[in-house]
Amino acid sequence: MSVVWAFPGQGSQRKDMGVGLFDRHPGVVARADAVLGRSVRELSADQEALRDTRALQPVLYTISALTYLDLAARGSQPDFMIGHSLGEYSALYASGAVDFETGLRLVVARAEIMGGTSGGGMLAVVGLDVDRLREVLRREGADDIDLANHNSPVQSVLSGPEESIRELAPVLRRAGAGKCVLLHISVAAHSRYMAEAARRLGAVLDTVTFREPRVPVVSNVTARPHRADEIATRLREHMCQGVRWWESLAHLVDHGVTDLVEVGPGNVLTKLWAVARAELPGPAAGVGTLVGADAGAGTEAEVEVGAAAEAEVEAETEVSEASREVPAAVPGAVPPGAGGVTPAAGPTGTPSLARPGRPTAERLGAARFRERYGLRLAWVASGTGDGAVGEEVCRAAREAGLAAFADSVGPVDFADQMGPSAFADQMGPSAFADQMGPSAFADPRGPAGFADPRGPSDFADPTGPAARTGPAAAPDAGPVPDGPRTAEAPAEALVQAVTAAARHGWGIGLRAGPGADRLVTLLLDRGVRHVEADHPYGPDAALVRFRFTGARRTPAGTPVARRHVLARVSGLDQAAAFLRPPSPDLLAELVRTGGLSAQEADAARELPVASDLAVQAPAGWHADGADAYQLLPSVAALAARGPGPEPVHVGLRGVVGTPEQAATAFALGAAFLVSTSLTACAPNARLSAQLGRTLTEVTDDDLTWAPTERYATLGVPARVVRRGTLFPARAHLLHRLLRAHRFLAEVPAARRRHIEEEVLGGPAAGLPPGALDGRVRTTDVFRWYVRETARRTGAGDPVRPLDHQLPCDPELTHFNRAALGTELAARQARTPGAVAGHLLTKAAELLAAGMVSRAEMRP
Repeated sequence: MSVVWAFPGQGSQRKDMGVGLFDRHPGVVARADAVLGRSVRELSADQEALRDTRALQPVLYTISALTYLDLAARGSQPDFMIGHSLGEYSALYASGAVDFETGLRLVVARAEIMGGTSGGGMLAVVGLDVDRLREVLRREGADDIDLANHNSPVQSVLSGPEESIRELAPVLRRAGAGKCVLLHISVAAHSRYMAEAARRLGAVLDTVTFREPRVPVVSNVTARPHRADEIATRLREHMCQGVRWWESLAHLVDHGVTDLVEVGPGNVLTKLWAVARAELPGPAAGVGTLVGADAGAGTEAEVEVGAAAEAEVEAETEVSEASREVPAAVPGAVPPGAGGVTPAAGPTGTPSLARPGRPTAERLGAARFRERYGLRLAWVASGTGDGAVGEEVCRAAREAGLAAFADSVGPVDFADQMGPSAFADQMGPSAFADQMGPSAFADPRGPAGFADPRGPSDFADPTGPAARTGPAAAPDAGPVPDGPRTAEAPAEALVQAVTAAARHGWGIGLRAGPGADRLVTLLLDRGVRHVEADHPYGPDAALVRFRFTGARRTPAGTPVARRHVLARVSGLDQAAAFLRPPSPDLLAELVRTGGLSAQEADAARELPVASDLAVQAPAGWHADGADAYQLLPSVAALAARGPGPEPVHVGLRGVVGTPEQAATAFALGAAFLVSTSLTACAPNARLSAQLGRTLTEVTDDDLTWAPTERYATLGVPARVVRRGTLFPARAHLLHRLLRAHRFLAEVPAARRRHIEEEVLGGPAAGLPPGALDGRVRTTDVFRWYVRETARRTGAGDPVRPLDHQLPCDPELTHFNRAALGTELAARQARTPGAVAGHLLTKAAELLAAGMVSRAEMRP
C-alpha cells in the first residue's frame, strides 16, 4: 500500500482549527510568532482578521505544519507528498526542502504580494468537463479567462478580470454547468494576470536555497515531483499558472498510491481523492484519511462535487463564507418519449447512441448555434408578437432544451397607450435618421450605412414627399411597431418579464420604435443577453446599443460581443444591413451620448450587428420579399462572408410545419428553425381556450390578408385568421378611408357616423387629435383600431370579441393538416418540446432515408 500526504490550501480554514496543536508544539509556535510579529494563536482565533489573505495564508501554513508534526511523531512516513496551491509550501517544509521559518517567510511574502493585487475574480464551475469548458470559453471569445484549478473531471476554477468572470457564469450554466460559484475575492489567482506578482515573488525565492525533498513532492505546475534546483522556478510559475490537481492525482495513481491522508483542516482533498479512486484505474484502496481538526469526523465515500465548499478549494485571496451562486437557466431536459424524441446529446455533450454520421434530431442544424444558446435541439420558440408567448411557454421551451424569445411588452407601451397620436410625431421622417446618425443613410448600399433594406427605389419613405402627393396618399407618421397585445401592460409586468428572461436564459422580442431605447436600458439593467429583433428598416441605435454593451477586445485584439441579436429578415438588402458593423457616425453618436463606451464602440467596428438571422416568408408577416426557402441559401452565403470571429447562423422562421419542410430546410443549410404561430398555440400560451382551439383547427381557407399598422399608408398586409371575426373586413374599410382622406373630418357625415358607431364603437372625438393641427387623422384612427382589436385580457380573451385580430403564420396550417388524427391534433399535446421533437425527429428520419447526400450537416 502506497500513501500520499496531502496539504490543503486556502479555503480549507475552519473555526477552532488550531485547537490542541498550539499547546503540543509551543516551540514551533514561538518561532512562528517571531516571524509574524504577533501571536499566531490569537490570529487564528480572530475570524475578522482571517478574512484578509495576508493573515490567513501564514496561519494555514503554520497549522498544516503543526498537523504534520503530530502525524510524523507517530513514526509513519508517506510515499509521496502533495499540496494544493498554498498547501504546496507546507508539503515542501514537511519534505525537508525548506525549514519552517524560511517556508513561513515565503508564505508571508506571497500573501503580502497577493493581498496588494486587485481587479480580478474567480469562478468555481461544477458539472462541466475541462474540454467542454474550454470549448465554451472559445465559443464565447473569452480568451481573457484562464483555467486556475482543474480539481476533478467535473470541477474547475476559472480566473480572470472580474467583469468577464461575472458575465461568463450564466453562460456556463446554460451550457450545462450544475453549479457556478463566484468566489468572494478580488484577485485572479493562478492566471496570466499575476505575472507582476510572480516577478516580485521570484525576487524573494531567488534568495532561498532549497534542498532535495526527502519524500517526492508533486508540483502543481508540472504534476510531477519537484527537483531541488527547479523549486524556486516552479513556485514562481505557480503564481500565474493553473493548479493541475487532477493530473497530479492521476500521476499518484499511476505510481501505485492507494490512500491519501489529508494533513490540515477540512476534508476537501479527501473528497477529491475519492473521485480519483472511482474514476482512475489503479489498485483498490480506501478513500482517504483525515488528520487534524476534522480527524475522527469520518470520511465520505459519496462525493458532493456540487458543494460550494469544494468549489472554493483554493481561492488564493480573501474568502468569504457568503459565496454567491449565480442564477442560471433551467437545465434542458426532455421527458422520455416527449414528441417521439429519445433523449440524447444534451448541453453537456453527453454522447448520442446514434451511429456516427447518421442524422438525428440532436444533430440537425448548426452545433455552434446550439452551443451559443445552450440547446439540445436547433429550435427556437418565438411568437407572432401579440403577447401570447410569455414566461410559461419560454420556461417549457428551455426545459425541453430549446431556445425561446418572449413577446415583449413592446416599445409602444412606454408611450401613451391611450392615444394613437402618441406616435404621430415620434416616428416621423427623421426618426430613424436621428437615431442612426447624420450620415447613416448617405449611402444605402455602402459598408457603413443602414438605409432602407430594400434600397432607395424599392421602398420609399412613407412619410416623404412622394407619400404626401395626390388625393389618395394620406400622410403617414411612418412605420409603427407592433406592441403588446394585452389589455393591461403595467411597467411592473414588464420588469418581471425581463427579470425572468435574464434569470432563466431566454430572450425578449425587441421592435423598432418609440420607447425601444428605454426597453433596451431595462434589458441591460436586468442582464438579458438575447433579443429577437423585428427591425424592417435595419438596425437602429437602440439595437446597436444592446448588441455592443459589454463588447471588448481580448488581449489578443479579437473583438467580442457578449450579447446576441437574432434578427428577422425578408430580403438580401435587409440581411446585409444586419451583417455589417454599425456606421461610424452611429457609433460616434452613441459614444458621445454615453450609450456605448469608446472601448465598446471600438470592438463594434469589426462585428456584425446580428449574431444570427432568421429568414421569414412573405406569406408570414409581410408580402415584401422573396420566398423564404429561396432566400435562405443566398442569405447564408452572404452571412458566410460577414465580419467577426464568430459565424452568423441563418435559419428559417414561421414556415416549417411538417417534417418534409423541416428536412428541406436543413437540406438547404438552415442552422436552426423558429416556430411562431405553432408556439402561440401551445397549451400554456396566453390565449383563451377559444382562441387556442381556433388556432389548432385553422386551415388555409380560414386565413386571409389584412392591412397592419406597421406601414399604415402602404397597406402591407399580414396573414390573419378570418374565421369568427370581422377584423379583416373592417381593417380594409378603415385603410381605404385612410387612403382617401387625410383627416376624419373630411369624411362625409353619414359615413363617418357609421364608422364611429359600427366600427370604432364610439365617437372618434374621444381620440386625441394630431399634435400639429389639432384634428384627428385617419391614420390615427386606423392605428388605434388595429391595436385595439389585437388587445387581450390577462386571461387571453379578446377585448373586442366581434372583430378581434389573430395573426397566423403559414407553418400552423401545414402542421394542423399533418397532425390530423394524431395526438398532436390536440392543443394540450402541443408543448414546445413535443412539437420540436416530433418535427425534427421525423425530419432526421427522412434525411437518413433518402436525403443524406444532399443534407448539409453544418458544423
